[in-house]
Formats: sequence, C-alpha cells, structure tokens
Amino acid sequence: MFPGGAVNSGNGSRGAVEVVAPAKVNLALHVGPRRPDGYHEIASLMLPVTLADRVIVSRTPGAKTSVECPVAPGGENLAARIVGELERHLERAFEVRVAITKNIPAGAGLGGGSSDAAATLVAMERLFDLDLSPRTRHEIAAAVGSDVPFFLWPGAQLAMGRGQVLKAVLLPALYLVVAVPELSLATAEVYGWHDEDETVDAASFVPRARMLSRRCQEVRSAAALAQLVHNDLEPCVVRRRPEVGAARDALVRMGARVAAMTGSGAAVFGLFDDADAAARARAAVAPLRAWSVTDLQPAGA
Repeated sequence: MFPGGAVNSGNGSRGAVEVVAPAKVNLALHVGPRRPDGYHEIASLMLPVTLADRVIVSRTPGAKTSVECPVAPGGENLAARIVGELERHLERAFEVRVAITKNIPAGAGLGGGSSDAAATLVAMERLFDLDLSPRTRHEIAAAVGSDVPFFLWPGAQLAMGRGQVLKAVLLPALYLVVAVPELSLATAEVYGWHDEDETVDAASFVPRARMLSRRCQEVRSAAALAQLVHNDLEPCVVRRRPEVGAARDALVRMGARVAAMTGSGAAVFGLFDDADAAARARAAVAPLRAWSVTDLQPAGA
C-alpha cells in the first residue's frame, strides 16, 4: 500500500490508476560531508503527512509518455524520469499520460516532486500488473532521486546515506502545521550555502547520526520527539532568507512546542499538542500559506 492510502480510480482494463502522493517533513536533518558522488551524507527523520498531490496515470496507446504538471511539465519532471527508468529496467516501452494535480508547494523542502515520482511508479505497477521486487522498486526510485525511495514505504523513516538507506521508525500521533513563505528555494543552492558556512567531516557527523538513530527508537511521546527536532540547513537559509525564520517564529508564537524548517526549505513546520491547537495556529499565521496536517500512520493505526 502506498503511503497515505493510495486510491485506485481504475484498473488495467479501464486504463487509469490514481494514487495519492503525500508531502514529507524532515523532523530532524543532520548534514554530513560531501560524498564522492556529489551528494551529502545525511541522517534524517522523515515523516509523510496528509498534505498531498494526486497522480493519475493513463494508458495512451500509440502516443509517447507525457507528463501534465503545472509546476514542471514534460520530460524533465521526475515522474517522466521514473517511467524512463522503469522502461530501462524492464527493457520494454510504455505509452502513458501522467497527470499531476499539485497541492504541495514547489521549492519548499516538502518532497512533492519525489512523491509524485514514487506515486507514478506505484500507479505503473498497478496499471500494467507489474510484479516488481522490493529491490527493483528501490533501485528504480533511487536512480531518480534521493528522496524517492522514502515515499515507497508507509510511515516515518530514518534516512541515511544520501537519503536512500531507510529504517522504519514508530512515532506517536502528531499534529503539525506546515507554513510556506512567499519564496522558493533550490536544494542544490541551499546545500551550497551550507558548505560555504560550515565545514563538516565524518568524525563530527557520524556520532550525531548514530545518536539520532538510537534516539528515534526511544521516542514514545510528542514531547520526547520535540527534543529531536533540528535542521542543519536552517541557519544558512535564515541568514540569507529571513522570511523563513520569521515563519518559524510565528508558529512558536502560535503555541508550537517546537518549530523548524523542513528539508532545504522554504517551508517550516510546528509541532502542536492537538488538532484544535494546530487548526488555530494555521488560521493565525495568515497571510502565510499554511496547512494543518497529521502524520499518515499514527502509532497504533
């Protein structure tokens, strides 16, 4: 089952499948040194949430693959790339249209493009009755983007390596508000800012990564989880884009236990005690774009 309760609007015989593509937040993000492949080592606690895009994949016999998306249409979209990667793995061609309805803001660190790609892969499997092994699914997803494998599995995950090494984490039920300033940030640029501002080596990063891994397994309450919330990329972004810090601080003023930037920004999130508190905060942080969201698989679900 795809995270977020994937929905089927059809089957192979009817020619279309629809899948929910959830956003994610990085509850914790520790950034290590640059790897030989150009990526950075990370240790991140990631959580899918109920803010989501919708992806419909339809058969289009006789036509090439196309992607309809208001943010990034065409062949450069990660959804198009994952169809191409699937074709290379299976050594067969597919003729499909991928239509993406966007609700997740772009350039916000919420993983919308990666989630859309994972949803496309899930839809392709259902539409064509593919029987992919977990290893093949992971290889296809990782070839397209570091965050894509995360969206193939339900619930919170501890992501290591460049983000593709995953370990399931059981968390308590959470209530969050996600808010986005009126700006968009590029992941590569933000990591470049971090490298300008900080020098990180393996000797300092590895103990922090191991500590996060251990503490993730011990979390039993929202209060305990709040102690883990941290983002190494946040200071370099706030220094250059103070709107991000202002959005984070607004959530704290509205009663968040803790607030932080997610991923490479520009979105921030606040952790609240209950759904009512989250809803009040969402209304109060206007004119920021904001959503009150929950995690997709609360403990005990």
